[in-house]
Amino acid sequence: MYQYSAYTIDKRIVQGTIDAASERLAEEALYRAGYHRVLKLSEVTPGLKLGRWLPTFFGVRKQDVIDFSRQLAVLIESGISIVTALQLLDEQAPSAALMKVMAGLARELQKGSSFTQALARYPEVFSSTFCQVVKAAEISGNFEVALRRAADYLEKEVLAVKKVRRALVYPVLVLVLAFGVSILLTTVVMPSLARLFRALGGDLPWTTQVLMFFGGFVVNYKFHLLAGMVAVILLVYGYIRLPSGKTAMDRLVLKIPVFNSITIQRSLYRFCQTASMLLKAGLPLPQIMNIVTGTVGNTVIRQALVEVRGKMVQGRSLSQSMADIPLFPQLLVEMVVVGETSGTLDATLATMADDYAQRVEQRIQTLISMLEPGLIIVVGMVVAFMGIAMISPLYSILRSIR
Repeated sequence: MYQYSAYTIDKRIVQGTIDAASERLAEEALYRAGYHRVLKLSEVTPGLKLGRWLPTFFGVRKQDVIDFSRQLAVLIESGISIVTALQLLDEQAPSAALMKVMAGLARELQKGSSFTQALARYPEVFSSTFCQVVKAAEISGNFEVALRRAADYLEKEVLAVKKVRRALVYPVLVLVLAFGVSILLTTVVMPSLARLFRALGGDLPWTTQVLMFFGGFVVNYKFHLLAGMVAVILLVYGYIRLPSGKTAMDRLVLKIPVFNSITIQRSLYRFCQTASMLLKAGLPLPQIMNIVTGTVGNTVIRQALVEVRGKMVQGRSLSQSMADIPLFPQLLVEMVVVGETSGTLDATLATMADDYAQRVEQRIQTLISMLEPGLIIVVGMVVAFMGIAMISPLYSILRSIR
């Protein structure tokens, strides 16, 4: 939560609060809301906000925003005012977080703010793309159409994320189970067997000695290992939060086979999908490029889109600007040329977005199909090693008894 003082276009100073994850997001949201200049911005700490850290349970989910957009479009289409529609939806909100947001939107509209300005006060709920589509609708008057487009856009994003998560469930489950079984055997089962082997006497094979050493090391230094793991995770997380660390990590991802193609094609999917929707909403291309760069997570690809926009400002077309940057595939450039020539760039980009969505899904399935046999081999080798380490001493002890 941030408290602000801002200067409006009609030369008035207004004050208020805005809910945002960071100072940068709060400032961007205020500019998107139409304020000419931010005079003061200071953080207010109302306490722990579970909605920010656990949006699935305590915040506003994307599915809630999708349902809200479609229901609001239906009510507006029926001739109901936005404020009345928000009040009606507030009574049927599926969560307390969404109820709070809709009540806040209604309050802002009653104070005289535009719908875009009201939405911009909740940047964690309504993205920049969502706000820009609504802003274009305020000019044209097609609120219900814009809300449905924004809902369709969000729904495609949710479906893409769900597909990735479903594909990763099996490999992650195998790794977690393998790690858990290994720790259980080395820390619980192996010490008991080790005491038995020592009591019966006999020489232990090197496999058993290695496993016993590893188990003893984990048991004796478990807190040190835990602290070390936490420290490494915090250091890596802190490093990639820095601009230089984020850039280095993004460059590394683009050099890893399979991962690089998934990252590029997913970014191009987001670019095509967002640009197509904003073109349908009536926004100019330079403004669209400003918005699209914010939807791409990889800093290297984002910088490429910034270069494209810079070339467009100089008077070049979108296809000409993209053709000069090797990151953009030749097929995409040629399709953009077709769209610019025929005047159907929005439909062309929508087609390319669907194509890239299918490619990303295929690439992920290929990656999973490559990981699965590798994981099975690794897990099998670990289990085989542990089995040999635990069974071979029994044979040597039985031979000594005979």
